[in-house]
Amino acid sequence: MYKDAYEHTRYFAEECGKRIAGETEVIKASDYIVKEFESYGVDVELHHFKLPICKITHSQFKAKVDGDWKVLKHTPVLFAKETPAEGITYPLVYCEGGSIANIAAKDVEGKAVLICRDSYVEYPDLDMYKRLYQYGVKAVFYTSSDGHRDIPYVYANYSYMDEPFTIPTAILKYDDAMELAKREDVEIFYNCQFTLEETETRNTIGMIEGTNPELGNILVCAHLDSAESSVGAADDAGGVGCVMEMARYFGNLKKQGILPKRTIRFIAWSGHECGLYGSRNFILDYPEVIDNMKFVFNYDIIGNALSSPLIWAGCNEKVEKEINQVVEDCGFDWNVDIGPWIVDTISFAFKGIPHLTLTSGFYAINHTPYDNMHFISEQSFITPLQFSEAMLNWLVNTDDISQGYPEDLYEDMKKYGKMYGWGFFED
Repeated sequence: MYKDAYEHTRYFAEECGKRIAGETEVIKASDYIVKEFESYGVDVELHHFKLPICKITHSQFKAKVDGDWKVLKHTPVLFAKETPAEGITYPLVYCEGGSIANIAAKDVEGKAVLICRDSYVEYPDLDMYKRLYQYGVKAVFYTSSDGHRDIPYVYANYSYMDEPFTIPTAILKYDDAMELAKREDVEIFYNCQFTLEETETRNTIGMIEGTNPELGNILVCAHLDSAESSVGAADDAGGVGCVMEMARYFGNLKKQGILPKRTIRFIAWSGHECGLYGSRNFILDYPEVIDNMKFVFNYDIIGNALSSPLIWAGCNEKVEKEINQVVEDCGFDWNVDIGPWIVDTISFAFKGIPHLTLTSGFYAINHTPYDNMHFISEQSFITPLQFSEAMLNWLVNTDDISQGYPEDLYEDMKKYGKMYGWGFFED
């Protein structure tokens, strides 16, 4: 099983390469999954939907220090606002983490700001954009983390691209940003243009019908698309490899006449990286499935040779206890953290659907060219698949999966979703 998960990952990363949602490489990868699902005896469906794609046509960042202009490596934030064709030139003000106190303490009106935070973990968010707009900031530049191998590509929210508070945004290398932060006389030049178009992509769905439809259904998922510049081996080809092996496992049981009580769907999302479009459109187009969904088991970042698995979950204490029991029964000492995370499970949180995301990654390579098979090993799939088999057997066969979240957790999910403009939370 684990060797097959590795081979799936290798195929996506090396045979398909960069799998940007809306482009042909995602379809090639989807076709591969379809053939595999069919061979497992799993029913297959393709879910087509439209989404925006953003391509960089030109981007340059320069900093003027002691009278000299120096070109610095950067990545533009996709779906942020582009600059005028001639670019923008502003004084740069360092504002630490970008808190209200940080910004209010500096003269930032009509200037660009530099904010120190791990831009891969904390994407440019709506709350920060609105805060900067309130203080008259004209452009914002974030740092990568100190340990990131390269500058990651990250995304703003396309739905808010034309709002006045959205401003030109880019990510700088940590070391370069540190040198700029030391100075008080820095001027920057930034020029970036995008092209935007609407295109079509698809989610790839496998399904095994349960024997007791009144018990509802569960979802096993990961995202097939990769970020700009990356073949996405760990993020998230490895996750899709695990989804496929769980489909094979339950498909083999089906061939033996052993069916789950609950219907189980295996989905490889497209459109994750640019804004969770795959899970969002699934919710919009399959309301009857969502109304009866009892659990979402998600993978995001799986397969790195040096890594320690971790579970992020959204659930009540009763379900949390069951997850911890499965971890203990497997002989693992993994942490089970309860709270929101920037993954597809946030799309389902508005209904209080219990969920978990299994992650086992070396995050310092993600969204860069370094996220390739060099960092992946066969053995790194063993424990994730062992846990998956045990957890999913409980999920599909137990008579009751307690629904909903504690009120404070629901509010945290809502706050997090609205901070990025993701999910379906109402005001």
